[in-house]
Amino acid sequence: MIKNITKLSFANYGTISSIPYDDIQLDDVNNETTKIITTFDLNSYFIDTTNKTVINIEEGTAVLYTYTPGNDSRSFFLDKCVILNPNVFYKVVPLDNSCTIKIKFNNKTTSIQRSNTRIDFSRGIKSKLNIAKIYTLYYQEFDKFFSYKGEKHDFWEITYVDQGELSTLIDGREFILKQGDFIFYAPNQYHTQKNNSSVPVSFLTISFKMDFEEEDILKDKIFICDHELKSILEKILDEKNYNGVYSPDLIICYLKEFIVKLIRIISKKNSIKQLHTSMQVNTNNAFVNTSLEYIYSHISQKITVDELADKVSISSSYLSRIFKDVMGVTIIDYINNYRLDTSKVYIKSTDLSLTQIAEILGFNSIHYFSKQFKKRYGISPIVYSKSLKN
Repeated sequence: MIKNITKLSFANYGTISSIPYDDIQLDDVNNETTKIITTFDLNSYFIDTTNKTVINIEEGTAVLYTYTPGNDSRSFFLDKCVILNPNVFYKVVPLDNSCTIKIKFNNKTTSIQRSNTRIDFSRGIKSKLNIAKIYTLYYQEFDKFFSYKGEKHDFWEITYVDQGELSTLIDGREFILKQGDFIFYAPNQYHTQKNNSSVPVSFLTISFKMDFEEEDILKDKIFICDHELKSILEKILDEKNYNGVYSPDLIICYLKEFIVKLIRIISKKNSIKQLHTSMQVNTNNAFVNTSLEYIYSHISQKITVDELADKVSISSSYLSRIFKDVMGVTIIDYINNYRLDTSKVYIKSTDLSLTQIAEILGFNSIHYFSKQFKKRYGISPIVYSKSLKN
């Protein structure tokens, strides 16, 4: 991340000059050299200074990369005159087509090496989140009587609810997971699970060994699985079923991608919260939750965006925007996906005909239902129903 140059952020590398560049004199004035670097030259120089160096931007915008042995590199917006400490490696990279930098150094002690390539000061890429092993990975379906007495273990676990509703206790605190929700169990958290509705519940469980220092980011929270995150979970299940060459490695990569992207979403939401009051954020979430509850309870009826907006007393355009921000898909796509996902539950757990299921879930006709089902799952509902009986 590129930082602004402040007295505190730049302290390990140098100081901000309090006097103009031209008035600064180095210790050995007789050997003082000033070099003007233009955009053409900027990426051609890697400078290792053993004395103080003065850098000033006179035109354009640039990034100053600094590095000291034994530490990570740091990058700063170069927008002021700075004096680097001795033994600080650095380079300047332009952000504009036209950029002029003045560099003042002691010619007697400073070495300049020309390079034809951009030089990266980083000492390698380090992972802050490591997943060493996946212990269990399974998708399960249970009837309304499902109940799991509980356990705790020294590794991580994630549960994603695909259908139905799940109640879970974590160290005595209850969380209700609805369709599309997921939750993490951190190491040594005692947790129980049980079906929280009168219909079957289906969920994905993954337990894994992960080294991650910021566990408070993930623990004791319910997350909504947006379209991007759900697609990663589908890749994990597809790869498990495929079981090809290096499938375990790829599954671990997908799981890590899932968690990293979730953390980015959390970070983005935290940034948004800095721009809005907490009351606004909570209100928007409440609008979406109210809309979801209405969708679930009126799924057999035709539901329009305008109708939902009337129920929460906001404009349809505003509801559409905040709904997609929170859920990752449009309202219409969510309703259609929810109907199709629920149809699979009915096909699996009831003796209703496909025509009856289509009617219950608000599809205009059995033909339209079949067409949408095949489009989403790649198989017709008739073939899917028969496959369950084989």
